[in-house]
Amino acid sequence: MERVAILPFSNLTGDAALDWIANAGPTILSEELTSGAHVVPLRATSVGTAALQGATQLLHCTFSRRGASLQIAFALEDTESHRMTATGLIDGTVLFAMNSLARTLDAAARPFSTPNADAAEAWGRGEFERAVTLDPDFGTAWLSWMAQAAQAGKPDAATVLAERALARASLRTPLNKAQVQLNAAVLHKDEPARIAALKELATLAPHDTGPFMGLAEIEQRHRRYSAAIELFRRVLDLEPGNPAALNSLGYAQGGNGDLDAAKKTFEIYGQLPVQANNSLDSLGEVHFMNGKFAEAEKYFTQLSAREPGFLNGAPAMKAAYAHWLAGDLAGADPLMRKYLDLRLKQNDPLVAWREGVWFYATGRPDQAMAALAKAPPAQAANMDRQRAVWRGQFHPLEDLEQLKKLVENANPAADGLQRTLYAEALVKAGKKDEARALLKLWPLPESSVDPILQSLLYPRYLALRKTLGIQ
Repeated sequence: MERVAILPFSNLTGDAALDWIANAGPTILSEELTSGAHVVPLRATSVGTAALQGATQLLHCTFSRRGASLQIAFALEDTESHRMTATGLIDGTVLFAMNSLARTLDAAARPFSTPNADAAEAWGRGEFERAVTLDPDFGTAWLSWMAQAAQAGKPDAATVLAERALARASLRTPLNKAQVQLNAAVLHKDEPARIAALKELATLAPHDTGPFMGLAEIEQRHRRYSAAIELFRRVLDLEPGNPAALNSLGYAQGGNGDLDAAKKTFEIYGQLPVQANNSLDSLGEVHFMNGKFAEAEKYFTQLSAREPGFLNGAPAMKAAYAHWLAGDLAGADPLMRKYLDLRLKQNDPLVAWREGVWFYATGRPDQAMAALAKAPPAQAANMDRQRAVWRGQFHPLEDLEQLKKLVENANPAADGLQRTLYAEALVKAGKKDEARALLKLWPLPESSVDPILQSLLYPRYLALRKTLGIQ
């Protein structure tokens, strides 16, 4: 499979009224190639972004006038040798030229979703309502109109547009129909429909990473790590340097308990541009979640030494928690002090509160209360709320079904408090085996939906492990 980066077209006509072709042309071409057999189309804004996407070829296009006709000049460049492997000129309308060029690149390319030149131009100019009026079966125009409504903060309008589009039995193309169905499912928050649409898209466009990534993220969120791993690997087969897929794969492997595989994945991830620090942080987190606290501390400490201000010093804070959970609270306190001193230099108004959370989480409630007394007056209301939580005057959610939904919709790397509260509720309901399964992975520090409740995380989690006899 050739990975062809389609660069923006250059308008050589001198007519600004034709500027719409510069962006519309690559979009049309990309859609026609998406369902092909031999080319993976990549939309790239520059040669640099094409390289990051792992392009094997660059497509350069210009367009000019030839009498009353449009003339597209193209050149296909091999990214390794920098030689032009194909060049040519195509005369005709935008639709004719793009279809001819698509079939030149891949004989299995499909026609664009409208044969109507006026509708295509209206769409290219952003006149989406006019485009679907001219061609009511123009799937891409419906999608663009839906996106415009959603981006304008009008989800109800986007939903109505999706329903209108899907009411067209002759809507072009099957790919566009599946894309509309996906958008409708997202707007309705209908996960089964979303999964069905993603699976259909994966079949119709098997070289597009988007559907596989979407399915993988759903599997990961439901803690079905083996399925997620397989799907992330499909993404990486298509796009080896995809940073999001590499990072998510590493967390899925860590969630599945395979730290050797996670380490290899994060090391590859760390070799990508600007990902070296993220890689170390992720390595620390997956080891932490698997209870390998000494290894986790090593990664967090290494990152803190390299860049103390990374994520506002969070790695130093996580190193302190790792050292404590490894069995040395006295040695953990100086590490936390280092983090708090950094936040103090950053003029963080919550330093006293952070110190209090640390004391409370590590079993020192009196010192925690004393720390809150040092908070600035502007934080008085929040400190009062925190004291109420510690005095037992505020109770977190306990409803079993509501907690289950919260956990199912949470990022597995940031579900600590929700998962712990759900496990508590399961124990109270006599479902101890289900609760044990939830405690397999250790929660990360600051993995709470409400910061005021995060100090409850480790006391409750450790108490649950003791109750269930988990070593």
